[in-house]
Amino acid sequence: MKINSSLLSKIFKTNKKEIEIFCKDQLKKKIIFDYLKGEERDKVIIKILERIKNDRQIIASKGRTKKWNSGWSEALNIYKKSESLTPKFYTARENKFFRLNGELIKSHTPNFEIEMVNLFRNWYFKKYLKNIENIYEFGAGTGHNMVELAKIFPNKKLFASDFVSSSVNLLKLVSKKRKINMKSFKFNMAKPNKQLKFNNNFAIYTSGALEQLSGKISDFIDFAYNSKPKIVLHVEPAPQFYNKSKLVDFTGDFFQRKRKYTDNLLDYLIKMEKKNKIKIIKKMKSPFGSLMIEGYNFIAWRPK
Repeated sequence: MKINSSLLSKIFKTNKKEIEIFCKDQLKKKIIFDYLKGEERDKVIIKILERIKNDRQIIASKGRTKKWNSGWSEALNIYKKSESLTPKFYTARENKFFRLNGELIKSHTPNFEIEMVNLFRNWYFKKYLKNIENIYEFGAGTGHNMVELAKIFPNKKLFASDFVSSSVNLLKLVSKKRKINMKSFKFNMAKPNKQLKFNNNFAIYTSGALEQLSGKISDFIDFAYNSKPKIVLHVEPAPQFYNKSKLVDFTGDFFQRKRKYTDNLLDYLIKMEKKNKIKIIKKMKSPFGSLMIEGYNFIAWRPK
């Protein structure tokens, strides 16, 4: 099977015409896959369960700050040599089995997850950030999202932050080498600097960043709300989207909760909406994922 506009419109919960306009260039690349069935599917599910059983990593545990600083230092050295911004956690993954539309698939295209990420962010960047002048990403890592955003909207002002110095140094180098209109700064999402000044007409964006706070998200979400952005976009794990009556979804939920990825983002935003503080513009289940988890759930909201 092939990734096409019909499939993407279904899993992105939008229309085919919008996909063909926003993802035109990305759709030129053939992304081929097969849904897993029978014995092959069973073997992969057993592998997932064995990995969950043996997994010992806990998000936001002691020593994680040191590990992230070391990891982004490594990414900085890699960039200096090759100018590659693809985070190692993508390239280190097994490059064959993934999740798509709640099912397990075997990819026949290298870097399936990376290609899907690019399709997805081209869609939501163009749909939700077209009229925004200033875009702030928190937990920007290597800056690969901001680089893609700069390709789409070269005239927008970009701001990228992370909580370790090695990431900020990498972001600054990327901005300089690629001549991107991006400023970078250090920012701890767990302890937001409430003195941060935003430019007018701005958006806040996180992707795989809130997940690392192990549920301690209220300070950052309140900070975002009080800053009065035009829109906030989150692409994050959120177990509420899993249908745990389905085996594949059950394994994703199981793995996420064992790792202690943030699991209260959607609940917190819904509570804020019930208090008439915010308007949730769109929320949707991750259209694809790695072998172990669907981490690309999309939530867009704005303060009222």
